[in-house]
Amino acid sequence: MKKLLLLFPILILFAFTSSTTQEERHVFDIIHKGKSIGTLYAKKEQVGSKTIYSNRTEIDTRIIAKIEVDYNYKVVYENSKLSHAYVLILFNGKEKTNTYTDKNSQGYIFYEDDEEENRIHESITYGTVNLMFEEPENINKVYAEEHGTFHSIKKVDSHTYEKTSHKGKTSIYKYKDGELVEAEIDAGLISFKIVAK
Repeated sequence: MKKLLLLFPILILFAFTSSTTQEERHVFDIIHKGKSIGTLYAKKEQVGSKTIYSNRTEIDTRIIAKIEVDYNYKVVYENSKLSHAYVLILFNGKEKTNTYTDKNSQGYIFYEDDEEENRIHESITYGTVNLMFEEPENINKVYAEEHGTFHSIKKVDSHTYEKTSHKGKTSIYKYKDGELVEAEIDAGLISFKIVAK
């Protein structure tokens, strides 16, 4: 009986933690010219009214010279609207991109290297990190956290979508049962395919 009484608070704590935090993880192989060159790790956590997305992409390959790319995204939504987004991209160990999107009373401010670059006066409810977890049904534009702009997206086949960046680069995303199974991504620095493990 004493052991059961000691175990009870632990079970209550576990039940409370489980009900307030839900986590979803996906891992993708990164393929370039038929060869695996890295891994994409995507995590989504639901904590109360907040949804926290963390994406990390590690690429290590040699095309003409050695290329190491490390993409890091940390994006927070609150009550289904973007609260803030942070993107850090390292290229061969050196910082290439450091951007931040912050919500304010008028909309959002997008910063690049700590300098204000852009103001956005509309609500953001779907961004590029969402593509890793949620099929973009009835979505026609996607907020690009790295650039502080919107990319267009359209359905091109059953559960298949084409995203076009502000610079005209296209990426294709394919889903099964609402989950991303593969994508062909033009990331600017390098083009690659991701396949769910």
